[in-house]
Amino acid sequence: MITFSFEKEIARLHSAWNEWKWAAMDNDNRASEFVEFRIAGFYGCGKHEFIRQYIQRDKTAKFISFRGLTGQEALTSFCKQHLDGHEAKTWAEAAKRFKTQLDRQFVMFIVDSDEQSDVYKEFESTFNNAHRFGRIYVDRVTVTAPGSKRIPGSINPRSIVDFMKLFPAYSSAEAICLQGLTGGLPAIARELDADLTYDDNLRLLLGHGSAFSRMLPAVLERLFRSPDSYHPIMYSIARGKHRLSEIAKDVGFPNNKCGKYLEALIQAGFVIAPKEDKNGYARYYLSNSYLNSWYLYVYKNRSVQITEPQRLFNAVNKTADRYIAMPALYAACRRYIENSVTKDIYGVFDAYTEGREKSLSLKHESGAKVKFDFVLEHDGRTLLCVYPRSFDEKYTKEQMQHYIQAAKLYGSLEDDVSLFVFSCSRFSDWCVHQAAEYPQLFCVTANRLKY
Repeated sequence: MITFSFEKEIARLHSAWNEWKWAAMDNDNRASEFVEFRIAGFYGCGKHEFIRQYIQRDKTAKFISFRGLTGQEALTSFCKQHLDGHEAKTWAEAAKRFKTQLDRQFVMFIVDSDEQSDVYKEFESTFNNAHRFGRIYVDRVTVTAPGSKRIPGSINPRSIVDFMKLFPAYSSAEAICLQGLTGGLPAIARELDADLTYDDNLRLLLGHGSAFSRMLPAVLERLFRSPDSYHPIMYSIARGKHRLSEIAKDVGFPNNKCGKYLEALIQAGFVIAPKEDKNGYARYYLSNSYLNSWYLYVYKNRSVQITEPQRLFNAVNKTADRYIAMPALYAACRRYIENSVTKDIYGVFDAYTEGREKSLSLKHESGAKVKFDFVLEHDGRTLLCVYPRSFDEKYTKEQMQHYIQAAKLYGSLEDDVSLFVFSCSRFSDWCVHQAAEYPQLFCVTANRLKY
C-alpha cells in the first residue's frame, strides 16, 4: 500500500496559523476577528489524513464532524468532546462555555463541514460571531476545483515527482501514467504497491472493486439527486467536446439545460471553464486527470471489467501514454510555469493569461521546422513553451539552437522573451550551458515537476 506525507502542507498551514497568532497578540482588536484558512482540495486528495497528521502535531487544533448527525446529536457530540463533558442546551451556550474554557488561548477548530446542512449553518452562525466569541478560529474542510489559488491548508494532488520517487524502478512513462490515471489522488493511489510491476499495478487499478472504479460514482451519488444525468456530460468532455454547443449536441440536451448541468459540475469542482480571451467563449475541461481516465476506460466498460479484464487491460496499456500520460505531463509543465519559475521573471504570467494562448509553427532558414506548443504574448512580453514529443526524446544541440534562434525573433532572451523547454530525459551539457548564458531560457526535466 502506498502512503503519502503531508509535511509540506502541514508546515504551510502551521506557519500561517502562527503568523496570525503573533499578529493577533500585537493587536487586541485583531484578536477578536474571525479568520478563515480553508482546508481545500479535490475529492480523495487526502484532506482527512492531512487533518489527522496536523492534529497530532498541533495539540491546540481540534476536529469535529457533523456528518450524519441531527442538530441535537451534533451539539451533544461537541459538548462531550470539547467541553469536558459539560452539557449545553444551545449552540450559544456551548460557545460561551467553550470561550470561558479557552482562557484567552488560541484554538484552531477544524470542522468537517457540510455547508448545506442546517446543523452546520447553525454552528457557523454562532461561532462566526467574532465579537462575542473572540479567539476562536474555525477552519472548514471543503472542496474547491483544482487550479484555484494556493492557500494555507490547500491539499494538492500528488505530483509526477512524487510518483517517480514512489516507483524508482519504473520508467518515467510508467510513473507518469500512474499519476495521470489516479489523478495523483491518495484515495486511489494507496492501493498500489511499489514492489509490484507496472502491469500488476495497472491491473489493480482496473479491477471492478478498486478505489479507481468506485470513487467517482460514489461521490456523484452523494452530491447529486440524479447522478446519471451528469455522466454523459463528463463523458463527452473526456472525449474531446469542450464547447457548450458541442457538448449539448453530443449528449442530446438543449443548450440551456446542458449549461445548468455544467454550472453544477463547476460548482462541485469536477469541471473548469477557462476562456480563450476576454471576449471568448468558455471551453469546458474535466478538472482532474482521474476523471478523464474513468470516463475513457471505465464508464462504458463496467461489464468488461468483470467478464474480460484482460481486454480492458490491453486497451488501457495501448492508449494510456497518448490519452493519459502525455496530457498529465503537459499539465505538469504548465503548472510548473505558473507556480515556480515565473516568480523569478517579475510575475508576468498573470499578465500573459490576459492575452491569447496559441501554438505556433515556424520554418527555420535552414529548412528545419520549429514548433512552440503555446505562445503567450502581452504588453511586449512573450512566453514560449516546448513540450517533449515523447518520453524518450533527447534534445540535440541543433534542435536547441533552432528553438533559441526562433525565440530571438520575438526579442531578447535576457529580457523580452522567456523560453521553457521540457524533457523527461537529462539535457546535454551544451543545453545546460546555454541556459546559463540566457537568463530567460529554462531547461526543465520531469523530475522537477513537483506541482
